[in-house]
Amino acid sequence: MGKIFILGNSEKLEQSGYNFYKISDLRTDKEIHVWILNNLLEKDIEKIVIEVGKNPALSLQLGLHIRLTKELRAKALIPILFVSTSSLNAIVVETGIWSHLLATKGIYFSSFDNLAGLKNEITAMEGIAPNDYETGFLNVIKMPDEIRDGHSLANIWGAYTMDKAAKTKAFSGTDARFTDNQAKLYFKYVSAKIKLKSQEETEEADKENTTDTIINASGKKILLIDDESDKGWKIVLEKVFNTSTLQVIEEKVKDYDAFSDESKRIIENEHFDLYIVDLRLNGFEEEKVLKATDFSGMKVLQKIKSLNKGNQVIMFTASNKVWNLKALLDAGADGYYMKESPEYSFSNEFSTQNYKQFQKDVKRCFDRNFLAKIYSEIRTIKSIIKGLPYSQDFTREIENQLDLFWNMISKAWTESDFAYSYVTLYMVIEIINNQFVKKKVGEDKWEIEGVGLLLDWQWNPILKKCDTNGRNKVSEWQKMAGLYFQRWNQKEHKFIRNILFLIQKRNGFVHNDKTILDRKDEKTGKFLNHDVYTKEGVIKLFDAVKQIISFL
Repeated sequence: MGKIFILGNSEKLEQSGYNFYKISDLRTDKEIHVWILNNLLEKDIEKIVIEVGKNPALSLQLGLHIRLTKELRAKALIPILFVSTSSLNAIVVETGIWSHLLATKGIYFSSFDNLAGLKNEITAMEGIAPNDYETGFLNVIKMPDEIRDGHSLANIWGAYTMDKAAKTKAFSGTDARFTDNQAKLYFKYVSAKIKLKSQEETEEADKENTTDTIINASGKKILLIDDESDKGWKIVLEKVFNTSTLQVIEEKVKDYDAFSDESKRIIENEHFDLYIVDLRLNGFEEEKVLKATDFSGMKVLQKIKSLNKGNQVIMFTASNKVWNLKALLDAGADGYYMKESPEYSFSNEFSTQNYKQFQKDVKRCFDRNFLAKIYSEIRTIKSIIKGLPYSQDFTREIENQLDLFWNMISKAWTESDFAYSYVTLYMVIEIINNQFVKKKVGEDKWEIEGVGLLLDWQWNPILKKCDTNGRNKVSEWQKMAGLYFQRWNQKEHKFIRNILFLIQKRNGFVHNDKTILDRKDEKTGKFLNHDVYTKEGVIKLFDAVKQIISFL
């Protein structure tokens, strides 16, 4: 009798002569899971009897936990006999979907009024063969909707699979954020369904270090907006980004307006290098949403982008529907990460590639976070020039050119993209030159509006300042130098020299002049003008354009 265990509360069963354990205190998944590990894991058990007591559903859940607890290994397959003073039909009616367990292989049901007969039934019981585990058990049982919340499960499972793919081991040892999820019945069920390696097996098999999986987020501010960040996302992302400063908004909302005032303040007034937004922020209530535009996270994405089109946003979604993913990108998302749902059997290779794409998207967002500042400053420039005493045609021309520049720089990926963005932005200088510097009618002379004749400016490299000579040819830089010194009465020679270099880079690219583009620093040997092909070069020109506009 030493290998037969009876789990129940009845005194009659306690006096049966078998190993008896009271289970009256078990209520939650975690309590059941811990009890199984503490009382069954190290025992030599061949058969189990479970009393169906005052809470029949809980008794059946205990049986499911035994079958699904991977730590039990072969003991999870031993025969289980459910005994009750109620009829089988009554138990089925009362427990509903949980009663599917009673139809699986290796499971038996009997009345325990006759203890002598009970002994015979126990003797005749056989467990479930490993080859029958899937067809005779997993494919038969069902889980109630209230514990099958796909949204919650996708978060738990998604964080778990990202942790594996990133090799961050955020859920290791006795970390409650992991062990609590492992104890959940549905988590166990899905683990068995898709035969995912246990965390211990993964750590043992995976000897690679995390050098190539950790994302360098040093100095970056990241905001996670997820109604279920506590399901593991916060701790995993802190490991992935190697930071403890990840800021989190965890609120269940149907749209942006439903956020608390504090959350709105954070989103609207604080700047982040990266926003990570879950597509469904309203939990199970969005399970049946079909249109991508109706998802709460989509509305939050649209709000963040309306605040600043340069904000970098990656969407987290359990949806694998192509039209939803396309809608996210069309709405301005800078990337998306697919939260792996346990409802589908994703391979380890998919998990790895899914995470690698997330890495690429994050790094690209970090590299493009300069766009938020540019977009904000473009709006500031527009508001400034609207208040200046110039014609609408002039100010509108600058606005249109800045819009064109934004459209190009916001989509810039290649060297050519950045160079064309540079050339487009440069046109603002010519627009300003053309507004104030004009050729005198019928004469070979140029004049500055309201000032007089334009002097023939040039840069004197010996004196390291601008002066005039008698040349007649007028370049765009000479026009700008004339405005700078003669109209705006500025004195900083380094600034106008910088404008000369910026214009030379533009000319070198437009005319494919290698003598300009391939000019090198004599000391370092580095190309001086190749930054026309980079965001750094564009930013230098943008800063100069901002200052020129401040002189208007």
